[in-house]
Amino acid sequence: MDMTNEAGDAPDALRLPSAAELLATTRHASAEPAASASADPDPDLLPCGRDPEAVLEHAAAGESDEHERACPECQALLRDHSVLDQVTREWAELPVPVPDDLGTRVMRLVRAELHTGRLLPLGEPDEQLTLTETAAARTLRAAVDAEPGVQARSCRIRPHENRAGAAVPGPVTVRLSVGVPYGEPIHALADRLRERVRRAASERLGLEVAKVDVDVVGLEPTAGDREADR
Repeated sequence: MDMTNEAGDAPDALRLPSAAELLATTRHASAEPAASASADPDPDLLPCGRDPEAVLEHAAAGESDEHERACPECQALLRDHSVLDQVTREWAELPVPVPDDLGTRVMRLVRAELHTGRLLPLGEPDEQLTLTETAAARTLRAAVDAEPGVQARSCRIRPHENRAGAAVPGPVTVRLSVGVPYGEPIHALADRLRERVRRAASERLGLEVAKVDVDVVGLEPTAGDREADR
């Protein structure tokens, strides 16, 4: 009985090389007619010369050929893909706890992204540098809150404008609404708040402030008043 293949080789010639042999010789081995050896194999192909995507597609369709069924490199790829697929499926089935306030937190972030306020130009007229009103107001409110007993309620910043009404670098106008301690001399307190705002704008933001308007919208009880009420 003739045991040679079509090329006239003996059965031993059909033995596929091991992975170590493939890596050592950098030659592509296949049960099909062998391709010419390459000193610089394609990094996108398996050591046996097959395209990994094609091997996976053939296996998924049940159309793997003789080489892919026998090749250790192709089989290793299929095993790894099977494990990865199984792990992915298990993770997808894991329960994910949803916080009760998830909707509120998401909408808060959305509003923060959408309502950034006007853009405040910084630097020289020919420089493309701006700061959002929201970011600047947050810094100025923090400076106001540092005054004992004061609570910043809102902060609006109007940029400097040219004759055409376009915002340009220059002194800005700030309008604050605050809650202040009951019994505190309001005029002196407002002056301190104006100084805090000007200093924070200059040192932290690089903004010059032309005017600070302060609206007192609430009188807060002092710590001593709260103790006396108890």
